Amino acid sequence: MRILRPVRPTQDAMLSLPLCRLAAAASVLAAIWPAAQAQTPYVPVMQQYGDFVVTRDRHDPLVTLTFRKHGYWPGGAREVVEVRPIKATREGQPMLLAFTKGYTGQGTILIGVQNGEPLMRPISPMQRDSMVRTERDPEWGVPQPGSPEVLLFPRDGRALDTGTGELLWFDMPDTVTGDYAPAMLVSVSPDGRRGAYLARKLTKLQVIVATRDDGVAGVLALPPDTYQRWLKPLSEAASEQAGAAIKARQGRTDSNRIRRELELAWFGQQFQWKQGKNGLQVTGLGLISAPPEGKQP
Repeated sequence: MRILRPVRPTQDAMLSLPLCRLAAAASVLAAIWPAAQAQTPYVPVMQQYGDFVVTRDRHDPLVTLTFRKHGYWPGGAREVVEVRPIKATREGQPMLLAFTKGYTGQGTILIGVQNGEPLMRPISPMQRDSMVRTERDPEWGVPQPGSPEVLLFPRDGRALDTGTGELLWFDMPDTVTGDYAPAMLVSVSPDGRRGAYLARKLTKLQVIVATRDDGVAGVLALPPDTYQRWLKPLSEAASEQAGAAIKARQGRTDSNRIRRELELAWFGQQFQWKQGKNGLQVTGLGLISAPPEGKQP
């Protein structure tokens, strides 16, 4: 009688072949994975501006700022959101715009080096009643139409010449800061010596030209229909835009800020500076500003 032997060893060998291949693949992966990790380590994004270094980590919405390898917290602010260089320099170092938030924050600030040390000046301070809104939409200034090197900060009544790093403000008799100030800075003259303000006095609208330190140099009374024809539609558009953003839970929600920027654009389209016997004055809508009665240029 012939006895048939089982073929189990051959079957086991055939079954073990895929397992061997899987084990080999796992060994190869185990060998190359640490090497792959070593080749692509995470490195924070670093930007260098002269001796300033701005470092951003992908897991942190804030940045760290150093100057000559030492940590720098401008004005004691511990929460620096963003830093932007401008054209101007101080002592060979670039000047920086920065936005700082939180209860130690100063809002938008200007940083420049003096006597070898970085110093900061506030440009657009944080408003505590609108802190969250401001943090979502930092104030970086509005480039002046026709002169983009000048950044206008209309709520704060000042401007920044990014070419020289000079902060500009003017000798106005009225309040020029705040969301509902009676006068708003809308333009700076080409020489930086005069500023134009859109002023609201009761039912009257004027453009007032102010000097750096010698008061008012010109006044232009706007036509009686200016508000209804031009400014009211801008205000309504700002409210609609902010309302839509609130409803959508995204976008810009500060209607006052939107309105100011729309008015700046309107002024830039309708008015310009013109040199005359009374110095630089504002002309537009067929009118030109002139020194107030009894005022010599």
